[in-house]
Amino acid sequence: MSSLSFAAPAYLGLLVLIAPALIYLLIRRERNRSALLQHFSDQWLLNQSSHRLTPRERARDVFRIGGVSLLLLALARPQLGERPSAMGRSGRDLLVLLDLSRSMNAADDGPSRLTIAKRLISDVLGAAPGHRVGLVVFGGSAFLQLPLTTNYAAFRRFLDAASTADLGAPATDLSNALIAAATGFEHDGERGYQTVLLLSDGEGGPGDPGPALTRLRKGGIPVLAVGIGSAEGAPVPADSSEAPEQWHRDNVGRVVLSRLEEGDLRRAARETNGSYFRWSNGTAPMLASELARLDRRTLRSAEGTERVDRFQWPLGLAIGLLALAPFGSTRAGRSRR
Repeated sequence: MSSLSFAAPAYLGLLVLIAPALIYLLIRRERNRSALLQHFSDQWLLNQSSHRLTPRERARDVFRIGGVSLLLLALARPQLGERPSAMGRSGRDLLVLLDLSRSMNAADDGPSRLTIAKRLISDVLGAAPGHRVGLVVFGGSAFLQLPLTTNYAAFRRFLDAASTADLGAPATDLSNALIAAATGFEHDGERGYQTVLLLSDGEGGPGDPGPALTRLRKGGIPVLAVGIGSAEGAPVPADSSEAPEQWHRDNVGRVVLSRLEEGDLRRAARETNGSYFRWSNGTAPMLASELARLDRRTLRSAEGTERVDRFQWPLGLAIGLLALAPFGSTRAGRSRR
């Protein structure tokens, strides 16, 4: 069962301070009146100055204190229970194309390229929330790993699990990845609000990305391409930790050195009116700014819940008590007669 909570708990602090203060002032007033009764002996003077509170006057004070206390309680916005929420958010349809070719295991300076790509994706989504996101993984082949969704937790689970061992073809073919993106957007998403985020070291295969780029350009789908790697290159690790050697070798026995190839990545960004970024520590905020610059639309999702406000109950009681308080003021009426 859902527990009681408060959306504005600061008002509870005011309630704790104000309610005891009001009670103290009333007790002090009653004590002062009692002291006057004991001090004065002239009955006429007693009648003109003070007397003990009548039951109706006591009720008036209780109504006022109760009304103020309940009003503060209503301002604290008590919440009890939950209900499905169709949460509104503003964003775009963002397909992430993640390179899982063997060369993404290379480490140019620090973590592997794949680790850097995953961190970058998480940082961008954290800095620019609200989009529907999907995941396409590719190497020599490409496939849609996760369709467009607003469930970021599910997206991160798929992203964390992505590995270069997932694909049988260890090479890189950007054309297959771009075709998968174009096809995916033709079946899901709204034209004018679609974006591709491509992360790769750019080492291309035999495929020509031209036809896929044409489809993306005609659909008004920009490609934000990120090149991960270095021009100097790094050796590619062996496919398995159980391999007899640490590095992958070509057919003549040489250690394979993988370098960042920016040509096709720059082309993808240029021909779709997108942007190209060479990875650095400042790439995430630049990508977030680029996404923020693009038009957004209102997306709706019924995947969440929201707390139910119950402030109406104490507010109604507060209004009722404060409305009854004047009926307890009888002395003013007697003094005018």
